[in-house]
Order: sequence, then structure tokens, then C-alpha cells
Amino acid sequence: MKNCPRFILVSLLCLWSVNINAQSKTLLISESGLPYTEQTWYAYGAGQPLVETDITSNWNLGKRIVSAAYTSEGWLVIMAMNTEYIQQSFSLTDEWPEEWIDAKTKQGFAITSLSRSEKEWLIVMSQGSGITGQTIWRNSWTNLAPWIAEQYSKGYFITDLAYDGKAWTVVMSKTPKYLSQGYLWEADTSELLSRVEHGVWKRGFNLHQVVYGEDSYVVVFGNFANGDDRFQNLQVNPDDPKEYIRQQWDRGISIAYVGGGLPKKK
Repeated sequence: MKNCPRFILVSLLCLWSVNINAQSKTLLISESGLPYTEQTWYAYGAGQPLVETDITSNWNLGKRIVSAAYTSEGWLVIMAMNTEYIQQSFSLTDEWPEEWIDAKTKQGFAITSLSRSEKEWLIVMSQGSGITGQTIWRNSWTNLAPWIAEQYSKGYFITDLAYDGKAWTVVMSKTPKYLSQGYLWEADTSELLSRVEHGVWKRGFNLHQVVYGEDSYVVVFGNFANGDDRFQNLQVNPDDPKEYIRQQWDRGISIAYVGGGLPKKK
């Protein structure tokens, strides 16, 4: 599968008509073979503010944000030692921080995590990601789909996406991390894991991201440039996230990604 061309696999399953479990989601991807050590995580509870000193104090210890999202547990932040990131900065604002992003980009930072709560954007930018270019667009998915296809043809990959209740924001990057990529939609929570098992893993691909929005899940998947034989697990709305994360750590498996999302605003 290493030399397969880029592909786009799109399945729109009742995207506009199905309204299920209109609430935030907690989506966790655990992964073997990652170099992370001393992982730390914080969840603050639905509707509660993110405690910024939790992040800055861990930065002082050398830890970096691996992934962050607004979930059914509120803001959930995963940090670790031994990431690729040299330095990080984050913005937590009501409005999209265009000037801050431009300034950080000029300093050699790139967006490495993006999420939206009902009120705020959380954007993490990092140095050392290997990303050499990024492009961002906010729109409906109907309009984004041809734009994504165009960016794929130019060598960009989806590295972050978020739904704010009205539209999607997609970040696409030139990154050495991915070799190929596609995406699919799944509206039914109960069918999501089956779709991932048979449509992703059994086809020799890996999950890149899973995000909830517009009453459906967007599953971004493909080939990594290195390590397609890694073990992955996807957990949706764990009853006890703390226990799930502890079990993964006990097995020597890291939390690679946390996803969330919002329902469509009525």
C-alpha cells in the first residue's frame, strides 16, 4: 500500500437528514509504536474553561500538546514528552485569530491542533512539525469537497478540521507525515466502528482523524509515510475516559489523537 496514489473516498450517508444524539462527542485514537513518553491529559468538564496554566506548566517540563479538542468531557488536552515539536503556542479566542496565525506562521510555526467549542476556538501552532505549507478554508462541506480534491492534487493533506455548528474549517498542509489520504462520512454512531474496521484497517490504511459535526462523523484516513503496521484503536464516547486512557498506557499504547465536535445548530 505504500506506493498507492492519493484517493478520495466519500460516502454521504443521510448527511443532511439524520439528527442523532445532538451533543458533543469524545473520540480517542490510541496507537502503538509512538515515541511519546510521560503522557499527561486534562479534561475540564462540559462548559468549563480550559486552565491555561496546565499547558504552560507542562511546557516548562518539556512536554508538548499532542492533540486537543472540545469533547463531551469539555476541553480535553493530551500532552507528552518526546514529540517532534520544538516550541508551541496556542490561542483560545471567541473569534478566528487571523492576525495571530499570520504572525506565528512568519515565525516558522504551523497549526498542529484545531478545535471549536460552542464559544471558542482553540488553535495550537508548533515549530518542528515538518510542515512546509498550509492552506485554510471555512465553508460548507459541499463547497469544501472540490477544494479538498484540488489541494490533494497539489500535494496537501488534511491535517486538522473542525465544525463550529454552522460550517467546517479545514486545514490542509504539505507534510512528510502522510503518503496518501481520503475521507468518508458516517452518520450512525453504531456503524462507525464497523466502517473503520472494514473500510480503513482491513484495507491496509490507518486513521488520521475522526471529527464529529453536522450530525455525522468525518473519518480521515490513509497511509502514513512510516509505520503503517502500527496498532490503532478508536474509542467513541468512553464511559470512563480516565480508565480507558489508563488501560492504553498499561499496554504501552499512547493516545495519539483526541477529536470532538458539535451538532448542527438549528
